[in-house]
Order: sequence, then structure tokens, then C-alpha cells
Amino acid sequence: MYVSKLPGILKRNVLPHSHHLIFMMSILSLAFLAAWWSVFINQSIEHHRSHHLESLQLSLDYNSMRLGLDKDNRPAVGIYETDNRFEVAACGGTGTNFEKPLLPAWPGLCIKTRESVLMEIEQDFKRKKLMVAGESGVLVFVILLSSIFLYRFIKLERRSAGEVEEFWGRVTHEIKTPITGIKAFLQSLKSQSIDPAQLPLFVDMALKQVEKQEQLAENILAGYGLRSGKSNYMPHLTELNLNEYTRNYVDGHVLHLTDARVSLRMEPGKDLTVQADGNILRVILDNIVDNALKYCSPGLILEVNVFVRDKKAILSIRDNGPGFQPELSEKIFNAYKYAKSELPAAEHGSGMGLYISRRLAEKMGGRLTASSKGTGQGAEFQLFLNVPRV
Repeated sequence: MYVSKLPGILKRNVLPHSHHLIFMMSILSLAFLAAWWSVFINQSIEHHRSHHLESLQLSLDYNSMRLGLDKDNRPAVGIYETDNRFEVAACGGTGTNFEKPLLPAWPGLCIKTRESVLMEIEQDFKRKKLMVAGESGVLVFVILLSSIFLYRFIKLERRSAGEVEEFWGRVTHEIKTPITGIKAFLQSLKSQSIDPAQLPLFVDMALKQVEKQEQLAENILAGYGLRSGKSNYMPHLTELNLNEYTRNYVDGHVLHLTDARVSLRMEPGKDLTVQADGNILRVILDNIVDNALKYCSPGLILEVNVFVRDKKAILSIRDNGPGFQPELSEKIFNAYKYAKSELPAAEHGSGMGLYISRRLAEKMGGRLTASSKGTGQGAEFQLFLNVPRV
């Protein structure tokens, strides 16, 4: 019974945390390799030092025996002329391995290894030990740094996979809901159960749903293009009357089919000319207004203001929706990153609209910002556009 449940238990409890297991295994493997390398190099240095000293000892024994057996030639005190690693001097009675008496011929003399030679061997040993310690430190630092990057990469990859999966879930919902409404309308039309007087209204509603599907498709294509650098959204900037454009947009949008209350205030005067692409401007406004409709309906109150500040034309759209915490004013423009724990009503939308809108605003030489005083206090989006120089 428990055996049959084992795959399901592993899938639920182990696989979601497999990146932690991979990370720990990688850390342990790298730590083992670093420790093995350090021990191996240290042993090699110790072996080299021991071999050097043993070779020196053998040469000392040989020379002491040869000089001690030569009764006819008393060795001169000083550096041994045959091998300058040694010197002949009066025996000091130290009895070390590096001092040998010249027996039996010259008992008062000894041949010994010069201090400078021994110091050089020890200094070389310390220098190599220090070098290994430094290299070990660098290796440990590189391992730690690589491990951190590896962990962040794995975590980012899994997070990105989760975001994309959630994105497609939201897109599927966004596609399915309008299609259900359009299908119901067509079935009612086929069965002739719609009042002929209401037929134009239902046709308008169906057309608006089709337009939403077109907008969703445009957002997906634009989002892919903008993120991959292959976007075809190259703005064709012209001089637009922003007051007239905004009024026509509000009058022609789906707002008149909802219970939304819209107030429109514009810069005094009939003409407020800006440099913009009308099609791109429509995409930006569609995303902002549709977000308000999704998050604030029913009872949407929308305040649309057009004004000039610091030689910039500003189109402001304020709603009475759920809002967000002020520190999230930049995060909401990230693609795919609608975290339910951070953004109210985050299950709505594809998660691409605001990202696309900001990037398109930048392509026109403008800027799109968002602000909110906190959860439940609505949100305001401001689109900054360039005013032609007079």
C-alpha cells in the first residue's frame, strides 16, 4: 500500500525541492575536491622537503666518511671546495644530523651543512605552504561564489518556469471566458431567442469581446518581441492633439457598456499637441483601462486628466481599485510577475499589459509610472509625452 503511494509522495515532497538537493550535492562535491587537492599538494610539498633533506644528509655522510679516511690531507677550515653546501669547522658538539665528525683521521674537525642552505630549504618550504594556503583560499572563495551563482541560477530558473506556467494559466482563462460569452450569444442568435431590439447591443458586446481577444494576442506577440529584442513596434511619431485623442478614446471604449463612472478633465484650450504614435498610444491606454475594468468592476470610478507639467504632457488615469503598496510601484511593470501575496487581485490578466505599456512608452520617448497610497486606495498611472518645441 505504502509502496504504491511512494511515487506520489516523491512527486509532491521531493521534486519541488530537488534544486536544493542538487545544490547541496554540488557544494559537497566541490568541498571534497578542494579538500583532496589541498591535502595532496601539502603532502607533495612535505615529500619534496623530506627528499631534499635526505639527499643532503646522504651527501654529508659520504663527505664526512671520505675526509675522515684521508689521513694524508688535512681538510682546510671553511667552505668545502668540492661541495659548497657544506663547510669544515671545529666540532661544536651539537650532535645534529647536519654535522658529522671527520673520523678517524681528524676527530677535532667536523663537516656540517651551512646555515644558509638549511634556511633556504625551510624558506622554500614555508613559501610553498603559504602559496598553497593562498591558492586554497582563492579556491574556497571561487567555490563559494560559484555555489551562490549556481543556487541563484537554479532558483531563478525554477521561478521563471513557475511564472511562465502561471502566465499561460492566466492567458488560458483570459481566452476561454470571452469565447464562452461569444458562444452563448451565437447559440442564442441561432435559436432566435434574442429580442430584435436588443440585438445591436449584444452584437456590440460580442465585438468588444473579439477586440479583447485581438488585444490579448497583440500583447502576447508584443511581449515576446520586446523581451527578445525582435519587436516590430517601431513608433511613427506624429503630432497629435492629446485632448481630442483622449476624448475620442473615452467615448469609443467599452466603458460605455459598463457601470463605470468616468470623469474627463483636460488642459484648457482646444489644442495640446504631443509627439506620439496613435496606435501605440491606444495599446497603452487599452492595457491601463482594461486593468481598471478587471480589478475595479463593478462600481469603477475612473478619473482621466490631461495636463502639462515641466514642459511634458501628462495623461493621468486614476481608479478606485484595490491599489498596491507604494514599494511595488516598479515591480508591477515586470513581465509575468503577478505575485498573489503582493498584488491584490493578481489572478486577473496575463501579466504582460503593464510591462508592454511601459516599454512602448519608452519607445515613443515618453515614460509610464504608477503610484498608490496603499492597498484599497486605488492606483494612478501617469503617461508622460513629449511636447514639440515651439
